[in-house]
Amino acid sequence: MRFVKAVFLLLVLAAVAIGAYAYHAVQLSREPYKGYPGNEVFFTVPRGASGTRVGSKLEDEGIIRDRRIFVAALRLRGETDRIQAGEYRFSGPVSMLEVIDRLIAGDVYTFPVTIPEGLTLRETAENLAAQNLGDADVFLELFDEASSISDLDPDAWNLEGYLFPTTYHFTRGVEPSEIARALVAQFREVLDQKRRDRAAELGMTIREVVTLASIVEKETGSAPERPLIASVFWNRLNRGMALASDPTLIYALKLEGRFDGNLRRSDLEMDSPFNSYRRTGLPPSPIASPGHASIDAVLEPAESDYLYFVSKNDGTHHFSRTYGEHQAAVREYQIEYFRRRRNGGGGS
Repeated sequence: MRFVKAVFLLLVLAAVAIGAYAYHAVQLSREPYKGYPGNEVFFTVPRGASGTRVGSKLEDEGIIRDRRIFVAALRLRGETDRIQAGEYRFSGPVSMLEVIDRLIAGDVYTFPVTIPEGLTLRETAENLAAQNLGDADVFLELFDEASSISDLDPDAWNLEGYLFPTTYHFTRGVEPSEIARALVAQFREVLDQKRRDRAAELGMTIREVVTLASIVEKETGSAPERPLIASVFWNRLNRGMALASDPTLIYALKLEGRFDGNLRRSDLEMDSPFNSYRRTGLPPSPIASPGHASIDAVLEPAESDYLYFVSKNDGTHHFSRTYGEHQAAVREYQIEYFRRRRNGGGGS
């Protein structure tokens, strides 16, 4: 009888000890902890790593206090095999349970990469290279391959116009090929079925939509103006008039390495399919990557009978219906404006 009582007492004591340890472990798993020096630490989970291995590395890096509690928590939650590979960033104290949640959710570290609207293919490559994401020539080689867009534009010979401008979030060490795929994938997402159907209603191919949108993009940085700018070009196209757009001529000069920041009267005679002063209709391909607003402006242009516009030198334009009105606007907003500036009278 005494033996039975002794065993029972030992079992009770063991249960109490286990319960006390379990309570302690639960408390530790909920307490914020930071055991590494500095403000942040980057932690990489290799593909296929076990929970035990990850826990050991987390403890070694000072992200968690006790690897045994980490592994036990994973097992209790049934998530031993659900840790996502990738690089994670930890900054400041964080509880073990929060660490587990982030690893299971795959909350990997990313950084923003912004591609401005209106960049050419080459300028996009240079922009990415300037952000230390790869060599510009590597990006140019990737951008010269058009197979990723051939179903939407069978005539595309490169990705000009199809590298969608927006802010992306990439992981560190991202490959240039992955970046190129992301830019095209975003374009395809924007050119959804609704927009493709609208292009078909207008009798336009995707290539024509993007080409006209790229011209609108380069003509104005004012979002409210874009539908009006698009209406001018639509009106000109419908009348068989030349688009007479400076950005198309600048693009032609850039292709030949001849643009120095200035357009000269002699440039207007340049023999190029991109010279919209000499050629009617649209250029043969986009001249830059247009954003949402410019694409939608082409698909839903404003209703107007404007045929001309001229810069007011404040980021907006003056629109005219007749050539006579346009000449008067050019005198006011260009000739007189710059004359006053030369004479020290300012632009007002």
